[in-house]
Amino acid sequence: MPETNAPFGPVLFPFTGSTVGGSHISTFHLARSLTEDHGIKCIVLAPPASNVARQAEEMDVLVHSSGDAPATARDPLADIARLARRIRALKSYGTGTIVHCNDIWSLQSWGIAGRMIGLPLVYHHRALLKMRWFDRSLVRQSHGIITISDPCRRDLRFLSGDRVASVLNPFPDPMLEPPKGWRTEFRAHAPDGAEPILIGFIGNFQFRKRPDFFLKVCADIAAREPRAKFVIFGRERDFRSRDLEAYARDLGIADRLVMAGFRTPPEMNIATLDILLAPAFGEPFGRTLVEAVLLGVPFVATDDAGHSEIVARWHGGVLVDPQATVKDFADAAMRILAAPEKVVLSLDARRKVADELSPRTHAAKIMAVYRSINEARG
Repeated sequence: MPETNAPFGPVLFPFTGSTVGGSHISTFHLARSLTEDHGIKCIVLAPPASNVARQAEEMDVLVHSSGDAPATARDPLADIARLARRIRALKSYGTGTIVHCNDIWSLQSWGIAGRMIGLPLVYHHRALLKMRWFDRSLVRQSHGIITISDPCRRDLRFLSGDRVASVLNPFPDPMLEPPKGWRTEFRAHAPDGAEPILIGFIGNFQFRKRPDFFLKVCADIAAREPRAKFVIFGRERDFRSRDLEAYARDLGIADRLVMAGFRTPPEMNIATLDILLAPAFGEPFGRTLVEAVLLGVPFVATDDAGHSEIVARWHGGVLVDPQATVKDFADAAMRILAAPEKVVLSLDARRKVADELSPRTHAAKIMAVYRSINEARG
C-alpha cells in the first residue's frame, strides 16, 4: 500500500444486508483502488458470514463484522436499539474516519451514528428510489453526495447541483476480447455436437429484471433457430430457480436451458454468450451491459433508465421500447445475431471506454469528494 498524505482515513463502507449486487461490486473495486492507488485504508462493515462479507474478502477487501445479522427490511426500531453500539464501533476507528454509505439502509443504520459523533458522511446513490421525505432528510445530512448515472441524479433533484458529484462506476482491467475455451461446458447442450448460439440472461431473479420475460423471448427464438441455447446466470430473489425451470418446461424449452447459477467474475458469464438479453426495467446504470460493451458481446436491452444512458454514451447493442412485445425483443435479437458487427464496438473504441471507466479514474474522483469535505470541515 503506498504512503498517503491524506488527512483522513480509514474509509468505512457499511452494509446491512446479505445479497450481493452491482453496487457492492463497484464499492469493492473502489475500496481496492483507494488502497492501492492512494494509500487509504478501506474497511467493509458487513454481517459476518454474509454473501457481502464473502464477496468483499474474495476481492481482497478488508472486512470487519458489523455485529448484526443480515437485514431483510429497514427497521428503524432495531437501528435505534443498536445506535449506542454502532457509535462505539465507529469511535474506535478514530476521528479521521469517513463513513461512506452505498444505500439508504446503511445511511439510516450507520450514517446517523456517524453523523451524531461528527464523522464525515458520504452517501453514494446507486439505486432508483422514490425518495420519500424521510429518505430525503437522510440524504441531506450527508457531507458528500455521489450519484452513478443521470437517472439516479434525477432522484436527487431536490438537491442543488453543487451538492452532488456524478461519478461513473469503475470497471477494473476489463477483458476486451472473450477468452477461448469458456464456452466448452455449454457445447454439451448443442444438437449433434454443433456449435451452439448462446443467448443469455445475467442478474438477480427480481421481478423488475424480468427473467420470465426472457424465457418467453427464448421460446420465440427457439422456434426460429435450432442451434439456440439459453443460459441464465444469477441468484434467487423474487423468483426461485425451480420456478424458472418449471416455466421453461411449460414453454417447451427446458432441454435448451442451462441454469448456471451465480458465478464470478461476472465477465466470465458474459464472455460465454453470443448475445445478452437485458429486459430489465429501472436499472440505475447496469454493470452487466457495460461489461458486454467492453467485451464486444452484443445485447438487446429495454430502453429505460441506465440502459438508455449506456447506449447513448457508447452504443454496443440495441434498445427496444419499454412496451416491446416478446416478438419485438426476439426480432431485435435475431437481427443482431445475423450481423453482430453492426453494433459491437471496435477494439480501439472498447479501450477508450475502459480508460474512461478505470478504477484509478474513479478513485481519483472520489478522493476529490473526500478532500472537498475535509477542506469544508476545516
